[in-house]
Amino acid sequence: MKHISFAAGLAIALLCAAAASAGPLNEAGVTRQQMIDIMTRHGLPARMDKDSNGVVIVKSRVAEVNYDVYFYNCVAGSCNQIQFAAGWSNAVVGAAKVNEWNTTKRFLRVYTKPGKVLWAEMDMVISRGTTETIDDDLTMWATMLGEFKKFMKL
Repeated sequence: MKHISFAAGLAIALLCAAAASAGPLNEAGVTRQQMIDIMTRHGLPARMDKDSNGVVIVKSRVAEVNYDVYFYNCVAGSCNQIQFAAGWSNAVVGAAKVNEWNTTKRFLRVYTKPGKVLWAEMDMVISRGTTETIDDDLTMWATMLGEFKKFMKL
């Protein structure tokens, strides 16, 4: 119950922190710098970095979990698809538990990789409108990570 309460409280705090500062997005989506600015308004740490393949990403942390934001379908630096991704090494989680999550939960997909690596990912389409869409996505991500950690006992 403690983890769910924390996740719910965090989600509410994230939503309230940025609700008053929604701004317009063009049809091409969001830039990495805009994403950093939005995340910072939510009180999240955010910085640009590169992943192990040299892809420019945004790194952050929520619900005591480090995660990365990947950007897809980009034109001139604006991207209309993003992916939140968090990984755990040395995770001892069986296929049955992963399958249970994936068949009973929505939004956050989970899979394992060789070497006891567990991944949780959530894809988002950034449409023309305002940054409120991204505000909602960040709130959903934080909520789902909290539920996921409890479910997987991480």
